[in-house]
Amino acid sequence: MKRRELLASVVAASLPAAARAQPASLPRIAYLSGRSLGTDGHLLTAFREGLKSTGYIDGQNVVVDVRWADGDFGKVPGLLQELLALKPQVVVSVGGNPVALAIKQAHVALPVVFSVGGDPVQMDLVKTLNRPEGNLTGITLLASELDVKRLELLREMVPKARKVALFTNSTNPAAVNEQKAMEAAGGTLDMQLETIDIKSTSDIDRAFDKLPPGRVDALAVVGDAFMISRRDKIVGLAAQRRLPAIYPAREFADNGGLMSYGTRWADMYVIVGTYAGRLLKGAKPADLPVQAPTNYELVINLRTAKALGITVPPMLLARADEVIE
Repeated sequence: MKRRELLASVVAASLPAAARAQPASLPRIAYLSGRSLGTDGHLLTAFREGLKSTGYIDGQNVVVDVRWADGDFGKVPGLLQELLALKPQVVVSVGGNPVALAIKQAHVALPVVFSVGGDPVQMDLVKTLNRPEGNLTGITLLASELDVKRLELLREMVPKARKVALFTNSTNPAAVNEQKAMEAAGGTLDMQLETIDIKSTSDIDRAFDKLPPGRVDALAVVGDAFMISRRDKIVGLAAQRRLPAIYPAREFADNGGLMSYGTRWADMYVIVGTYAGRLLKGAKPADLPVQAPTNYELVINLRTAKALGITVPPMLLARADEVIE
């Protein structure tokens, strides 16, 4: 055997059986998330489930190349170029509005499926929800509408709350509309909102340093990708300050947050996976309408309520989709 052939056989033998079996011509999907594996690994699993429903299994008849920005959107353009160099057929944008916007601004010509919290029409990602028209489609969580509902639920949980800290992120393209909507809702609910800009981990520490006991009665956190990626820290500091808080997703309540209201992200990521599979099979993004959630869940953590000395109103408890005891 020639030396080159011998080396090739040794390298091949050292690879896992699945890797050895993969032909070089497998289609590729570029999966770019603004968050991290630690916070969103379960959502990547949900994406793969949706992909599997269309007949594609990662590592068998498709390759999913994954990159995480870990909450630092400044990394997104570089990570995007890394993924494009791998010659994908489809690009997946998840984990924050800035990811989808970066792909749009890079003039990526490939089919793109996104998950965003804002209105994709206002963000100029698509022309209309029913007929995207371009090369992008996906799902929207309609975050600003949900933020207002969360404020209403927080008032039910803490009826005496008049001063509420609002954590928002000015680098998020949806932040301005979210803040306006919540301030309008706060006026209707007789709540005074103190908006605090959260753009970095150090901002979280400074924010809670500004909130000594008695300054505000409660906390509302918007559905921002960076804050979602730092949910353990936010929930932990809220507990230290004994602040009742409402969050944008059940993962916060699972981690000890008082309550959350929002869509089930895992269900949404299944849809993203399904769309990615359909695009691989030749569907056009323009023919796949942008979807929005139809079901939302209210999760209440009774352990945290007890620790805060809060008696959950019976009517609110009865409406909860899940109670953590």
